[in-house]
Amino acid sequence: MPKKSLPNKISQKLEQLSKLLDNIDEVRIINSDDPDTWDSDTLYNLVENLKATLQLLEDKEHPKERDEFGEPVILEAGLCSLVDEYHEDNEEDF
Repeated sequence: MPKKSLPNKISQKLEQLSKLLDNIDEVRIINSDDPDTWDSDTLYNLVENLKATLQLLEDKEHPKERDEFGEPVILEAGLCSLVDEYHEDNEEDF
């Protein structure tokens, strides 16, 4: 991946992550001592936001294809892998 596009991809994914984390933080309205705040819609939204967060962080792998080493073929690198790649590229520059 070209070195200049890597920071852009990371920035875009970090922006998405920030929005998801803001949505996740909304669950703080639930108070364990106050049944009036127990909202199932908020909890279901939390589940969806957590799933989206994991998808953003993890690589999207092809369900069946494997490379020559038996590893899954990566369809899209997740934020964790992109950051690792960024740091590896920067270490090579020194």
